Amino acid sequence: MNKSVVSVLQRTAVESGLLSRPQLDDALSHLLVLPDGSPRTITDVLDQELGEMLVELGYLNPWQVDQLKRDRTKFRLGPYRIVDAIGKGGMGHVFKGEHELLGRIEAIKVLPKSKSTPESIQRFQREIRAQARLDHPNLVRISYAAQDGDAFFLVTEYVPGADLRRLVRGHGPLSAPIAASIISQAARGLHYAHGEGLVHRDVKPGNLLVTPEGLTKVTDLGLAWYLHDEVGPVTSGRPGAIVGTSDYLAPETIREPEQVRPVSDIYSLGCTLYYAVTGKVPFPGGNTTEKMRRHLNETPLNPLLFSPDLPEAFSDVIARMMHRDPDRRVPTAEHVIELVKPWSTDDFSHEMIPAARPVSGTSRTDENVGKAVSVSLAETATLDLEGLPETVSARSDSQSQISQATLTMGSSAEDTIEHRDPLPEIQSRKDLQRTRFPWGRIVIFTLLAASLLAFALVWPW
Repeated sequence: MNKSVVSVLQRTAVESGLLSRPQLDDALSHLLVLPDGSPRTITDVLDQELGEMLVELGYLNPWQVDQLKRDRTKFRLGPYRIVDAIGKGGMGHVFKGEHELLGRIEAIKVLPKSKSTPESIQRFQREIRAQARLDHPNLVRISYAAQDGDAFFLVTEYVPGADLRRLVRGHGPLSAPIAASIISQAARGLHYAHGEGLVHRDVKPGNLLVTPEGLTKVTDLGLAWYLHDEVGPVTSGRPGAIVGTSDYLAPETIREPEQVRPVSDIYSLGCTLYYAVTGKVPFPGGNTTEKMRRHLNETPLNPLLFSPDLPEAFSDVIARMMHRDPDRRVPTAEHVIELVKPWSTDDFSHEMIPAARPVSGTSRTDENVGKAVSVSLAETATLDLEGLPETVSARSDSQSQISQATLTMGSSAEDTIEHRDPLPEIQSRKDLQRTRFPWGRIVIFTLLAASLLAFALVWPW
């Protein structure tokens, strides 16, 4: 093909191996005649209309067209052919890939070369080892890991459906039975992981994947910490680093970040359940430091205020899972399963879980989904992930328990909902009946009314 004549898309579509010459000719044949019957030449065909035709004919998807128009032709990683971009997680870019020999569709997480420091590589390899030793139906399974040149990548099963965060955003707060079933399954996965000596440390709605059939899988073990001495933790390299997502951090992980305990995952799972039934994070608004301070000192608004149809006993379960004192919190994931059992149902249907764009074994945000089409394998060498709202890291401050947080992967604004009013602390279900009454305003209006009445009585009418 004459590169000086054909367009970028016409050239790269064939060079990449994504398209055969007959397929390209077929797409062009649909565009070489105008609606009025006038003929056109190949050089008259714009990449925009050719790309749309290739998608319409099913030869390529929009992401592939976008990459080809950017003059990118690398769509291969080890034995996998990359077919789409899924999003960006806390430890790298995630792609949808097909194993060339097996024909199996899987999710591929690639560590960006810009992040390939010895520490990042150690953490990435740790994630691979963490997932490789786990095998449970409620955990995303790893199937392969390798290094292609300077690129490290991890392959996991591809999970169709939506993460819990997208599910709630698209469908609204979930009913107690659906939420209980999702959380119960997540608790089963966490109970198994805890039994293997693994603490997740980043349990949140974006890390719970739900299939259309209602199967829930916990994913993204990139921050996981082993309890076994023979394995040893991999930290962020800074003493006393707080690792996790600020909307779901357990208080003890803020006070004593070096003490990693399974019960901290229970608090985060409670925050996740709170979000599932209310559509709000426990402490909306504020920056990372303010959110952590509220986790330490406040109790969130009773979920019944937002979802009055919830059973009161169900609200109590959430409160017990989110107790600030880990010694008074629901102690294990196994206990969570028993507590939500009265409301759990295994009778999921496609109607109960609304359709959504498939996701893989990684967390993602709506904002990142919109940007996913611009992610390429070539960019894994240069893309900087600093702005992504995934995880936070901060030093513990002995003077105030919290210092100004240093963000390693951006703030956790993904689940933040602005709330301009002050949030009164509700300690128990009884406090729902004692929410703040506007006495100050009543006193002011009463005094004003009395003044007007006195003025009316003395006025010489």
